[in-house]
Amino acid sequence: MNIQVAQQNIELLPEKAFLWQREQLLGLSDMHLGKAESYQSAGVPLPSGGHREDLLRLSDLIHRYQVHKVIILGDWIHNRFSLSEIVVRDFHAFFAAHKGIEWTLLLGNHEKGSHDILRNLPFHLVENEVQVGPFLMTHGHKSATSQLFQIQGHTHPLVSIHEGPLRLKLPCFVLEKNALTIPAFGTLTGGVVIRKDSRKRIFAVGNNEVFEVE
Repeated sequence: MNIQVAQQNIELLPEKAFLWQREQLLGLSDMHLGKAESYQSAGVPLPSGGHREDLLRLSDLIHRYQVHKVIILGDWIHNRFSLSEIVVRDFHAFFAAHKGIEWTLLLGNHEKGSHDILRNLPFHLVENEVQVGPFLMTHGHKSATSQLFQIQGHTHPLVSIHEGPLRLKLPCFVLEKNALTIPAFGTLTGGVVIRKDSRKRIFAVGNNEVFEVE
């Protein structure tokens, strides 16, 4: 699904990411990698290894679209307890397979207490927000300081769809006058149902497609 914002063409991908082809840039948010491991540290018995599926999906997007830049709009990891030995080892193997990529990570609210560890990964770390062309890229958990068109994550937006007996809650992109909110990329993420109104365009993520919800 292609949309035009800030006079730029942006493709909304069914993998819950966006592509800015002109800049060969892939953007995504809220992977929450290592969430199972963080729950294990609190005594909750979730199986390990779910982060590998998300890393594989990200690898597939990088290869498919031949991007040169990847920007993560916050919450790459779930919290500082996510970084088990296995998760860290898988991170290093992942980045070794993508050495030609320019990586940017905007530090989200879930990265608190993990900055020193994240500095060992090949990210350009951004504390709050960064301007990229006509866009302000931000996690979305703090008030922005610019009037630029904002692309953000953080809220994990969902849309509720009722069609006869069918009841679905799907991840979605939310387009407003001055902002695009993108869905959570990660597999182990919940979300917040967005209330529809005339100021929003909502693009739901279905099976291998993105479609606008009227």
